[in-house]
This record gives sequence, C-alpha cells and structure tokens, in this order.
Amino acid sequence: MGYGGQPMKVIKANRALLKKSKSFRDLRKDYLDYSKETKLHFKQLTAVERKVVRDKIIAQAKKDNIQEIGTYILSITIVLAVFYAIYMYVL
Repeated sequence: MGYGGQPMKVIKANRALLKKSKSFRDLRKDYLDYSKETKLHFKQLTAVERKVVRDKIIAQAKKDNIQEIGTYILSITIVLAVFYAIYMYVL
C-alpha cells in the first residue's frame, strides 16, 4: 500500500505540468506562422528513375502480399490442428 504523501506528489507534479502548457491561441499562432514559412522542395526524377522506384514498390508489394498469404495459411493450419487435437482428445 502507498503512504499518505503519494497523492500530494502527484498533485504537485500535475500542477507543474499545467504551468508549462501553452494556450490554444498560442499554439494556433505558432502553427499558422510555421505553415506560412514552410516550403517543400522535392527532387525531380527522370522517367527512368521513376520507373525504377515504381518497380521497387511493386516488387515489395508482391513480397508483402505473398508473406501475408503464407501467414494466413499457417494460422489456419494451426487452428485446424488444434481443433483436430481437441476432437481426438474428447473421443
């Protein structure tokens, strides 16, 4: 069991955290200022580089799909084996 001083420590810690928080108005002002200053620069790819990146993405998607199907087959096999074992144990 805890002792009597524990709740006071929690209350003091929470008050300290509340003093550090910013108001919604300040957060909104900071966000609006930040979004105005942000400029995104993307690297321009050639047609060949785009094709290479696209092929890599497609290959990774196929690999992930095969792995997911394998996981499904394995889990179904395990479930069926458990049901069969239970069936055999009951009889």
